[in-house]
Amino acid sequence: MAELNFPHGGNIYEVQRSYRKEVVDFSANINPLGLSEKLKAEFRKCLSKIIHYPDPAAKELIKVIADYWEISEDNILVGNGSTELIYLIAYAFKPKTAFIPVPTFSEYERALNLVGSKIKFLPLHQDDFQLPEVPTGFDLSFIGNPNNPTGNLLLKERKFALDKSKLNVIDEAFMDFLPEEKSHTFIGEAIKNKKIIVLRSFTKFFALPGLRIGYLIAHRDLIRDLKSFQPPWSVNTVAQLLASVALKDQDYINRTRALITAERDYLFQELSQIAALKPYPSVANFLLVEILAPRITAFFLRESLLLQDILIRDGSNFRGLNEKYFRVAVRSHKENRKLIKELKKLL
Repeated sequence: MAELNFPHGGNIYEVQRSYRKEVVDFSANINPLGLSEKLKAEFRKCLSKIIHYPDPAAKELIKVIADYWEISEDNILVGNGSTELIYLIAYAFKPKTAFIPVPTFSEYERALNLVGSKIKFLPLHQDDFQLPEVPTGFDLSFIGNPNNPTGNLLLKERKFALDKSKLNVIDEAFMDFLPEEKSHTFIGEAIKNKKIIVLRSFTKFFALPGLRIGYLIAHRDLIRDLKSFQPPWSVNTVAQLLASVALKDQDYINRTRALITAERDYLFQELSQIAALKPYPSVANFLLVEILAPRITAFFLRESLLLQDILIRDGSNFRGLNEKYFRVAVRSHKENRKLIKELKKLL
C-alpha cells in the first residue's frame, strides 16, 4: 500500500498564509469553550516562572492526575502531548510486528514506521466502523477509544477483545467527552496489567493544543522503562501548571460535557437531513461524514467552505477512507448553524 502523507486538522497558520483570512476551524477537535477563566488567571501567574527550568519530574501535575484517578503516582508518565508518548512507546519497545485498526490517527503508523515495525492494517466494518475480530500474534497494537476520525468506541465497557499476551496501547484522547467515561476507560486495568498502556490528553477537552501536554497510565514497571527513553524537561512549566489547574475545574468539565452532547446531537440531526450526506454516530466532539452525492468530494467542500471562512477536515488522507469523507468538530451553536447553512447551499 502506498505511503500516506500526514497532514492534520488545525493548521490555521497554513490557511492564513495561503488565503489571508481568519476561519472558523471545524478541522481541529478542540473544546469550543476555549480556555477557562481559571486557566486565564493562572496563566498570568505563570509568567514569572518561565525564567526557571521546568520540573523534570512534573511532580505537582502527576500528583493532581493521581488524585483525580485515585491511583499511585508511580503509574503516571507526563509527556509533551500524547503524540510524544506514542513515539516514545514505539521507540522504547521497537515492536517487530504491530496492528492498527483503520481509519485512525495517522501518528500510530508513522511512529511504528520509524522503528521499522511490520504493520498489519485492520479495516473497521464499513457500515458502522466497529472493530472486527482482531488478529493475534502481533507484538503491539494501537487502538483509539474513542477512535479518530470515526468518533465511536471500539472497546465498550472495558470489554477486551485484544490479544492479552501482547502490549496494547489504548488511546483515550477523546474519552473525557463521555460523561460515563469511567465505565469505559482502561485506566483501572492498566495500573495492574503490564500489557496495557492508556494514553490521555489535555489538548482536546481543555483546549490546550498549543501547550502540548498529555500523559499515560501504565504498570509502574512500564513507566520506569519508558522514563529511561524520555528526554529531560519534556514538558514546559506553563503546560504543567495549567494542566494541574484544568483537571480540578469540575465546573468547566460539566459545562463542556453538556455543551458537546447538545451540539453534537444538533449537528448530527441537521446533517442527517441533508440527502447528500451521511453522518456517523459519535461519542466524541466531532462527526465523520460521508458524501453520498456523485461528483462531490471532500476537497470540493473544503475549498468551497473556505470561501465562507469555514475550515473542515478533508478525510481522504486517512488510511481506509477516500475523497468521499470529511470530519467536522462540534463547535458553538452559532458556528454549527453557519456550517449547516453553507453546506445546504452547496448540496
